[in-house]
Amino acid sequence: MVKTHQGSVTHTWEATKADANWASINEDEEGNLIASHSSSQSLADQIRQRRKRLIQLDHAQSSKRILRDMIRYLYVVVDLSEAMYEKDAGLGYGPNQTRLNVLLNLLDKFAQEYYDQNPLSHLGLVVCKNGEAEVLSLLTGSKRSTLTAIGALKEGVSSGLISKNFGKDAGEFSLQNGIEVAGRSLGHMPKHGSREILVMVGSLSTCDPGDVLVDSLPRLINARIRVSCVAMCAEMHICRKISEASGGVMGVALDGRHLQDLLMNFVAPPPALKKDNEDDDHLTCDFVAMGFPKRTTEDFPTLMHTVSSTGSGSVTRDNKLFFGRTAYECPRCKAKAAELPCDCAVCGLKLVLAPHLARSFHHLFPVPPFEEVLESTQIASLDVDKSSVKVLPPITSSSCYSFDPPAKLGFQSDDKEMKQIDIDSYLLLSSKDCDRVCFSCLKVIGVRKIVNSKAKKGKPSKKILEEDGADSLRFECPDCKNIFCSDCDEFLHETLHNCPGCLCR
Repeated sequence: MVKTHQGSVTHTWEATKADANWASINEDEEGNLIASHSSSQSLADQIRQRRKRLIQLDHAQSSKRILRDMIRYLYVVVDLSEAMYEKDAGLGYGPNQTRLNVLLNLLDKFAQEYYDQNPLSHLGLVVCKNGEAEVLSLLTGSKRSTLTAIGALKEGVSSGLISKNFGKDAGEFSLQNGIEVAGRSLGHMPKHGSREILVMVGSLSTCDPGDVLVDSLPRLINARIRVSCVAMCAEMHICRKISEASGGVMGVALDGRHLQDLLMNFVAPPPALKKDNEDDDHLTCDFVAMGFPKRTTEDFPTLMHTVSSTGSGSVTRDNKLFFGRTAYECPRCKAKAAELPCDCAVCGLKLVLAPHLARSFHHLFPVPPFEEVLESTQIASLDVDKSSVKVLPPITSSSCYSFDPPAKLGFQSDDKEMKQIDIDSYLLLSSKDCDRVCFSCLKVIGVRKIVNSKAKKGKPSKKILEEDGADSLRFECPDCKNIFCSDCDEFLHETLHNCPGCLCR
């Protein structure tokens, strides 16, 4: 909701121009609509809006210290109804670019990032079609098992085994059946981990056998199961009610990039739900017994276990036995496991490695959000004394230039002053010497590069390399006061989870 200049409260879409959306839509040769958002706003503005959404929605991007659960049990409920086989110009364009194809491609990336950032957590899949729900993949800590299930689902959709005639026989989506099937499995998970359900829905209605708010919601709250929904088309009121009541998040995708951002927000662990009769001053933590197995290699194959679905440490029906030479030996019962992390199939001890704990604990100490440094607040333009500092040209994937030594590199600032600096590899230029250089990748930010090159007739000529609008964005770490570019800002917050400037201190 926004307020107009007259003070009346209206919807956000009413405050925009009527022809703003149609101006960014084009048609191809066949008359299909193609949405192009790049013409309406620059890439720098898109990066600013994305950072703003991440700070508002993703708790890992905020500077607050939040209590989190390091072990997560997450079920993703995928809508396979008839509405998912429709093409959506806002999500992308292609010969078979339906909502379901877009979602399955994003789920593949989400599963890889989820296991990378949460090595101790488990992930499962539930599919809904024809008003029914079915478990596609049980909760498992194996990335290979989950990616195999997603790949099989892709192959079934493309070959028509799941639904024929472009989803005409896929039926309707059932929200209640989806969360009921996932909730029954999550109810058997240990209490020291967070129980979550993520519903990816593209339908505008739900076909339920009963009342979700009366029958299913109280059981979810009693079992401490958090339900979050991401709508690909439009918001359903019942999804928002369940999300808000269970402590989850409700989001509606605006385009394909926004859908990816909403889905990737669930990679980081959410804030832990407050337990019953627990105050903020008397928070309790549960201790989990873990073992660090030893990797052994035998001369002859031995029997080992691979558990793709774990509950309270008992062997499930997906437990497989096979012979192998290399295995991980449980320190308690000496049983052998094929991969880590997992629960021991004999004694139920959680088997992990030290890197798994390190990757899980970085969510407790997130990197604070960097502040953007505007051009008006620039401290000084590039001013380097070539007698004391020797500059190495930045070599990155986005700006990679070759120089024949001895060469000279010129930087031109706003006042059009040209300075030639000898290039050498003895010293590197850092953001401590200049606020125009990224501290991480040594990329010159927001400065026109002028390179001396030889012409055909032997006369020197100047080659001007213009910077893109996104490359002019500069961000400053609030702790170490170093400058970073937009690419490094995204990499440090979403992948590395560490600031190199703060580590150097």
